[in-house]
Amino acid sequence: MAVFNFRRGAETVYLFLLAVQIAGALFIVRTVLPDFRQLAFSPGTQLPYMRTDDFATVIAMIIIQAAYWYRFYCVPIPFVSSRTILSHILLFLGRLSFIFGASLFSVVVFRHLPELEAKADILLLAQRGLLLAGLLFALFCVTLELERLGHALENRAP
Repeated sequence: MAVFNFRRGAETVYLFLLAVQIAGALFIVRTVLPDFRQLAFSPGTQLPYMRTDDFATVIAMIIIQAAYWYRFYCVPIPFVSSRTILSHILLFLGRLSFIFGASLFSVVVFRHLPELEAKADILLLAQRGLLLAGLLFALFCVTLELERLGHALENRAP
C-alpha cells in the first residue's frame, strides 16, 4: 500500500511540474505573438521597449526552467505504458512548440535583422537577443519534456 501512495505522489508531482512548464510555454507564446507579428510585417523596425512585458516573460522563462530542471534531476517520469494515441498527441504538441520557436528564430534572424535600421538601439537589441535566446531554450526544454513523456507512453526509451 505504501508503494502505491508513493507512486501516486510521484505522478502528482510530475504532472504538476509538466503543467507548470506547459502553462509557462503558453504564456510565452501568447506574450510573444504580437511582437512576432510586428516583426514579420515590419522588418527592420525596432520594437518599442516595454519593461513590464519583458519582466513577466523573464519570470515565465525562469519558472519553466526551474520546473524542467527540478523534474529532470529529481522526479522520474512515472508513466511507462502503452498509450499510443496519447503518446502521438504529446509528440505532436512537442513538435508544435519546436515549430513556433524555429519560426520565431527565422523571422528575427533572417527577415528582421538584415533590415534593421541604422539608428537601432544596440543595447536594447542585445538585451532582446538574450531574451530571445532564453525563450527559445525554454521552449526547447518544454519540447524535450513532452517528447520524453510521449516516448515513455510508447513504452520505449527516448
